[in-house]
Amino acid sequence: MAGKGEEAGRAAVVAEWLDGALGRLMQLTDEAIAVVAAAEPPADVVEAAKRGRAIGVLARTAKAVAALAASPPRKPRDPEEDGMSEDDRDITDDEERTVRAELQSRLDHLLGVAERKGFGAAAAGTRDARGAAAVAEGDAEAERRSGLAAA
Repeated sequence: MAGKGEEAGRAAVVAEWLDGALGRLMQLTDEAIAVVAAAEPPADVVEAAKRGRAIGVLARTAKAVAALAASPPRKPRDPEEDGMSEDDRDITDDEERTVRAELQSRLDHLLGVAERKGFGAAAAGTRDARGAAAVAEGDAEAERRSGLAAA
């Protein structure tokens, strides 16, 4: 694991490189704008359309370079700290029992609903579990579906 000094040194190197790269991008964008500005006025519609596209590209380029210059460089992520959280805490035995009881209650409810709907142990032997349970309940739509499945 890199120490704080190493990390700060690396961040300084990246920031310096980024400043140089942004400076170069700005210079190149200025040169491209100067070339378009120094060109002769368009003689026909085709040349005017080409010049218009070039101006649009340069405008988007200038906007992108400005956005890069305005945004601060991202802090490098430390994979060791990704797993840590400030809200990680130990829970008491009583809290754990309460949470487990609530979870068990919800699971029991969901399993009961699933069995009533035709899923689970009660319908495990049927070919179309949903259709078989619904047919038993008198669901005409499910009866049609199960009839199509059997055909």
